[in-house]
Amino acid sequence: MRPVRHLEKLKKSASRRCVYLKSLVAYLRPPLGSREDRLVAYTCIEALNLWGSFSRSFYISVALGVVDCSGIRVFASNRQRTPSDAINIAVTIMRPGRRGSGPWTRRDEPTWHNPRTLIDLCNHLSTSNLNTVQSALSYQTNVFGMLPTFRNFFAHRNEETAGKIKNKARALGFSPTIRPCEILCTSQLGRPQHVISDWLDDLRVVIGLMCR
Repeated sequence: MRPVRHLEKLKKSASRRCVYLKSLVAYLRPPLGSREDRLVAYTCIEALNLWGSFSRSFYISVALGVVDCSGIRVFASNRQRTPSDAINIAVTIMRPGRRGSGPWTRRDEPTWHNPRTLIDLCNHLSTSNLNTVQSALSYQTNVFGMLPTFRNFFAHRNEETAGKIKNKARALGFSPTIRPCEILCTSQLGRPQHVISDWLDDLRVVIGLMCR
């Protein structure tokens, strides 16, 4: 996703991707075979990529000046002139150990999927939508605390990442012996759809709240 002049465009693009990813796995239920496992892994990894990419584009757009979905101009008191300037500020604030002035690689940039990153950067730039960002990111969901751990498991599949999944399984109310792909495709108590579908819906809600 690229920086935009109107947040409506960013919202629609990210929301469509959420809906598409959900459509890949919404029908899955345990027990799952190897093909389904790969599909859940892909969806999980792409969901975190989607959120990180949205957050980065949202930040740059706001830093340069943008119009929200209500037609109100969002501005930063410390407005940046170019995307490179915005990223330089982000690295300086969130990665103070980095030296120099860029150009920066994606590895140098902040952890975009961490909600704290957007809050801290919008606060530093004194953006006019800071309250909106804070309110949106306070939405009651466990996706931000859970999704990175599952993504790391599917990306690396080693003993360390598997151990962390067991802790998350307990927190979700599942047995730690359940396969990660099947955890994500099982409904929590009282929920009409499974975990990963809930997470993708939550991401779409938060994206909408941030862009309103």
